[in-house]
Amino acid sequence: MLLKRRHVALLAGLACMTAAFGVNFAAGALFPFLAAEHGWSAAALGAVAGLNTALTGLLQPLVGRAVDAWGARRVLLIGMSLLVAAQMLLSVTSQLWQFALAYGVLGAAGFAASSTPPVSALVSRWFPHRKASALTIITAGINLGQLLVVPAAAFLAGVEGIPTSYTFLGAGAAVLVIPLLLATPTEPPVASAPSAPAKATSAAARSGSLTLTITFGLHALSLYMVMLALPQYAIDHGTAPAASGNLAALAAAASLAAMIATGVLLRRAAPRSLLYALHALRTLALLLLAFAPGPALVLAGTVLFGLSSFATIPLTVAALTEKTPASRLGRSMARAWLVHQTAAALGVAAGGAVHAWTGSYTPLLAGIAAAPLLALVLLLRSRTADSDAGATTQPAPTHTSDTPVPDLPTSLTTEGMS
Repeated sequence: MLLKRRHVALLAGLACMTAAFGVNFAAGALFPFLAAEHGWSAAALGAVAGLNTALTGLLQPLVGRAVDAWGARRVLLIGMSLLVAAQMLLSVTSQLWQFALAYGVLGAAGFAASSTPPVSALVSRWFPHRKASALTIITAGINLGQLLVVPAAAFLAGVEGIPTSYTFLGAGAAVLVIPLLLATPTEPPVASAPSAPAKATSAAARSGSLTLTITFGLHALSLYMVMLALPQYAIDHGTAPAASGNLAALAAAASLAAMIATGVLLRRAAPRSLLYALHALRTLALLLLAFAPGPALVLAGTVLFGLSSFATIPLTVAALTEKTPASRLGRSMARAWLVHQTAAALGVAAGGAVHAWTGSYTPLLAGIAAAPLLALVLLLRSRTADSDAGATTQPAPTHTSDTPVPDLPTSLTTEGMS
């Protein structure tokens, strides 16, 4: 029975991520259709998108508290229901203010309550000893949404019209995701928190959490900015317009491959070790894109960026919540995602401003390559500080809930049978 419960929760989490991010990324793909049909300017649509991104971040503390108070499953049901309602309202929207309320406000609330933080809390409680592997699986839903949902929504908008596309998005989430959430059992009972650690250990834990949160923000600075800028950047460097739109899909496919590879490597490596490699690879990708002399290197930079992009999320979340009591998972992740979304919005805004000013993304790509490099330096310094603290502070072993559990099978599927 435990096997079925764990894997239903995992499947529901993957479905939530696929639907939530698929709907979120599809919004941008539908902007050209909205502009052509209603005459709305790119600036107006961009402003509403900015409202959506900002509100998603601002709602994270509220979502985190709700997760800890009500359970992740209930919050996900509320969030997915709001997301479905937003798409249904968008299918009958004809005025810009209606679009702003449906997508900018209601859609943001639905996305905030149905995406990474509550889903991560759900699977973390079901897979406490294989958290990083479980988070890697559900985060692959981000790429599945890009590869499956976005092209379908754009195709329907072109063939059947925008109302049909929004109806497809809402109905698909309602039919495929909400029943899975209803079938998902309530999370396991939350164990009592361990006794308060010594002051030195507590200070070290707070310092490590702050470092990870900062690196999460540095990761987000380039994430959405590059994904949105890739098509135009490729055209500026000689790629045919018809082929430029495929770069986002290529980055998503590379990211999905990285998720799979990360899941395998986690059997032998700690999340932090893999984060070092991903931040270093991101630095190389941004520099390659910034100074690419032609389409071939833009293509190579796109692949490297995809490999180092979304795989960073589950590893950071796993490291960030490694010692967080289950009763505080929602609030712990909410702070990190507030920083993440704020940094992402700043990156997108900076990308648009720099391109409008200089006519190119090259200066920003060259400068923003410093962000993952700084994240790597901070993580390495944090590791050194933790080693020094461990060398000077060695408390006597105690038998608490933090005592290591016996080694489990490396296969995630086998783990579910334990």
